[in-house]
Amino acid sequence: MKYPYPNSVNWKRTNEGGIRRLRLGEINLASSLYGFSIHYNQVWIHLESYLPFNLQNSGQAMTPNGEMWFRPEKYEHDFSIAPVKSQHLFLHEMMHVWQHQKGMWVRFRGSMSWAADYTYNLDKPNLLNYSLEQQASIASDYWLLKHYGFYGHSSLYMLRDYNPCEPDNMVLAKYDKVLGPFPS
Repeated sequence: MKYPYPNSVNWKRTNEGGIRRLRLGEINLASSLYGFSIHYNQVWIHLESYLPFNLQNSGQAMTPNGEMWFRPEKYEHDFSIAPVKSQHLFLHEMMHVWQHQKGMWVRFRGSMSWAADYTYNLDKPNLLNYSLEQQASIASDYWLLKHYGFYGHSSLYMLRDYNPCEPDNMVLAKYDKVLGPFPS
């Protein structure tokens, strides 16, 4: 099998209730957006509910403390070789790792994520003017647009005022303005 991100290998499967480190291909995938601003060696992926009694929604991933928690429905053995939808989710969750490692209160704010607005307009001065969930949506959507485009992925991106007639390079320029020096 040809892997799109270098260094993906055939790893031992993680069973439900298990935990693993990032795969090498996942580090390459994440570094395509975050560079080396994340301490990848500190990131764990759990294949279980973060909440007791399996209360974590099966269709939702959680990253409250710099570690990712996926239910089986959203978990991938290696996100670097998973479908674009799963890679997009992985990069959204990696933003919460980045936020946690930068000292943001992800766990506290994440406790209210059920009420959070993930959608956004690119009309604020910089990334830090957005909520944590919007920041994660902006980062993962930027990656999606840059690598695959939005066409055919309308169920993934959260940009409210997207105009499909606007050239991608113009939309990317709006993202670049908001992202500024991100991911530093």
